[in-house]
Order: sequence, then structure tokens, then C-alpha cells
Amino acid sequence: METKQYNLTISDHDFKVKGYWLDQVDDFGQDVDYPIVIICPGGGFTFHSQREEEPIALRFNSYGMHAVVLEYQLIGNEPVYPRALEEMSKTIDWITEQAEARHIDKDKIILAGFSAGGNVVAAYNGVATNSKLRQKYHLDQYQGQHAAVILGYPVIDMTVKGSFPNDDKVLNQITADKSLWKAQELVNSQSKPAFVWQTQTDELVKVVNTIKYVDRLNELNIPVEYHLFGSGIHGLAFGTYVTQKPGKKKYLNSWTAKWIELAFNWLQMMKFLG
Repeated sequence: METKQYNLTISDHDFKVKGYWLDQVDDFGQDVDYPIVIICPGGGFTFHSQREEEPIALRFNSYGMHAVVLEYQLIGNEPVYPRALEEMSKTIDWITEQAEARHIDKDKIILAGFSAGGNVVAAYNGVATNSKLRQKYHLDQYQGQHAAVILGYPVIDMTVKGSFPNDDKVLNQITADKSLWKAQELVNSQSKPAFVWQTQTDELVKVVNTIKYVDRLNELNIPVEYHLFGSGIHGLAFGTYVTQKPGKKKYLNSWTAKWIELAFNWLQMMKFLG
């Protein structure tokens, strides 16, 4: 396996991605094109949580998928959106360009997002599948498309009271574009299938977020699998010692940790894996 960091460019802006590339297996006697996942970690749009980067990437590798971590735009001199959407499109374009050289199945590009990163993925699943919005946000200059999304405790509706961001100042730092405040309203008939999970006791992102998103997918008959676990804090990642903050038992949850196996089962059922 090869691990390498890259700088990609959109307009006059650079951003980073990190690739976790699988090697070919000589025993197979032939080349194999692997699916690939683009991972957007959480962090409240102020940082990228490393607990949701390499540990997640390596687990996808273990199931026969290349993985790329996208360090999308954070709150700063520029708002998060729409730049984060263009960064995702550029990343997919970059992956598509090297599909043959890297042995990537470009028809099986999966997006996985957690918390704030889940918002990036959910918003993209609406914007990038709508031709008018692709043009509006300058995504039409890029090639390639995703096939499905995986969302872990995602921020969906940023206007829900008592749920992240729960602050008008922060909300406008993320984006002043109100059409991007509610990812569920961006879902359209061309949006891609989704695997979604959250915990009922999430103290930061209310469960209504995932419910709204799943309801909208159901309305449009888009394939979706949804798991609402009965316990667990926000930001569990795996819920195992691998992503546990040292000495913090609240980051352990053996039942919720099953989400990753369920997600891989779903990918197989949807014929994106195996």
C-alpha cells in the first residue's frame, strides 16, 4: 500500500488530500480496479478530526477499497461554502483522471462524511446531481461523479434550534447562502443512494437531522439504509479503542461500533463492493 499527500488547486486556492492506495495482488493473476472512498472528517468546520481520517481510511482499505481523505475548506477568511463543494468536485475529477493508472473503478466512487464533513457530503449529494446547481456553483467544469454516500452523525439542517451550529454568527461563517443551510432540501431525484447512521443520544447534532434527510430520500424513492442507535455520544467514529480519546470511556460503544460492518454489508448489497 502507498500513502501520499497531494496539493490540489481550484482557481487560486490550494487544498490537501491524502491518498491510501491499494497495491495489486500478484496472486490474482490479473489487474483489479478497486472502488474508492473519499472521506470528509468532522470537526465543526474549525478543524479536521484525525480520529475520522486515517483510522477510517485504513478500515476501508481492509475491505478492498482505495481511500482519499479530503481536507475541505474550514471557517476562516472565506466561508466554507461554496468552496467545499468545488473542492469535492475537483477531488472526484482528479480521481477520475488517474483511474486507469491507479486501478480505480471510477463508477464506484463513494463519499463518506462525519458530522460537519457529513454536511459537505450531504450537500454535495444534492448540488452535484442537479444540473442547474452544478452550473451555479461552478461544478460543471469537472468530470466524474459519485455513486453513493455514507453519513455518520451528519449535520443536515443547520437551522435546527439546539443543534449545531445553533449560532447565527457561526452559521453565516459557514455560508451566507441560505439555499445551502438545509441539505435535505437539496436532495433531488438524481441524488445518489445513502447509508446513514446516528445515535439517539447525540448531544450536538439532533436526530431530526438524519430523519429529515432519510425522509426526503424515501419521498423520492432513492435507496437508503438508516440506523439509529439507542446510545452513544457525538463523534464516536468507530466507538472502539482505536478512536477512543485516552481515558475517555464515553468514546467506547460496542453496539454502535457495528455501523461499519453494516455499511460494508450495504455496499455489497448495492453492488458497490465485492
